[in-house]
Amino acid sequence: MQKDFSTFGLGLIALTTAAMLSACSDSDKTAGGGPSGTEAGNAITAQITVAGQPAAFARVKLSESESLDASESEFAEADSNGKIVFENVAEGTYTLEAKLDNKALQKEVSVEGDDVDLGKETLEETVSIEGSVGKGMEGTVKVRGMSHSAKVTDGKFSMDSLPAGPISLVFIPNEKGADTSSTYMKVVAGESSTASTFAEESRALLLDDFQDSNYQNRFMPARTYDGGWWYFAYSAENVTPEFITDTVQHRFELAVEEDGNIAAHVAATFGETIKDSTGEAIWPWATVGIELGKSNKALCNDISSVDSIAFRAKGEGAIVFGLVDETQKKEDQLIAQYEITLGEDWARFSVPLAEIIDPRFSYTCVNQLVWRFKPNNEEKTVIFWLDDIELTGGKRLSIWKR
Repeated sequence: MQKDFSTFGLGLIALTTAAMLSACSDSDKTAGGGPSGTEAGNAITAQITVAGQPAAFARVKLSESESLDASESEFAEADSNGKIVFENVAEGTYTLEAKLDNKALQKEVSVEGDDVDLGKETLEETVSIEGSVGKGMEGTVKVRGMSHSAKVTDGKFSMDSLPAGPISLVFIPNEKGADTSSTYMKVVAGESSTASTFAEESRALLLDDFQDSNYQNRFMPARTYDGGWWYFAYSAENVTPEFITDTVQHRFELAVEEDGNIAAHVAATFGETIKDSTGEAIWPWATVGIELGKSNKALCNDISSVDSIAFRAKGEGAIVFGLVDETQKKEDQLIAQYEITLGEDWARFSVPLAEIIDPRFSYTCVNQLVWRFKPNNEEKTVIFWLDDIELTGGKRLSIWKR
């Protein structure tokens, strides 16, 4: 039943969303310092350049990449040749941020027991962003892993002097006990951007809730072909689709419900198995799927740290949820699967990944998540509604480190 994957030919990705780092320390520290810990002893070196020349005396910060308020962020100043060094750095993942005048850069750095030489890194024009977290909201928006923040007034905020690249924005409301929410975007050097939908992430990592009304998951920048695409693929010879909006790009309907919620909606009626001109059988099939990141099969997402994947669904018929590793042979690409029966009311399904994987494989390379249609013997039509796809366990960087 792998024909659906190979026919549509979507590859996967390694979402480099977000990970960036935290707020800075009040005290300046010179080059030669670095975050310390039980695995301290590694060095990070780089040469910072601007317009092809050394960025002499550029300010550089190194922070743990998942934090918002890193009290142990380290600072350095590039020498006259633009060179910097952080010594005694513990194993882990960091964001290096450099700035000089109106130019800046961000760089994800993974320290795994050896010194890291980043070579030349170039400063680019800074970026400004604006957005809304919801009318009437008050609080602060911070950039994960970087020392940038903005006050939220009546739900709105703006921020400038950001380095280009993937940005993780986290909204922290003034109201105590309220859930933190976040959004992800990729900003382009020298341009202004508008933040997309903020979503609650106190419980799990939200892959998509369709509230932005586009066909890329919420970690991919909208209106660019960086990957992360939703699709609906089916056997054109003996499957009749419904609720589709684009047969060329294989897009399904994003339906607005009475309460304003937006969800994926699609259906398919299965015909009989037929034979092609060579006598080979063509089986009816239909699949809703999502790339996890960029459209590059050479890139793998390691989701072995994820405990479960949850989603809400309703409809008629049955669905087989699966995970795809496109580096395997065609007949082995579906490395895990889990069948559910759809009902007329929304239900939340939580799939324990460790319990469903084929023991021959692992989750170190997952390119797509798929929902395969399975009609019953009496009724050949499957109606499928899907919403709120979440990953529980793991960190953004451990999943989408590329």
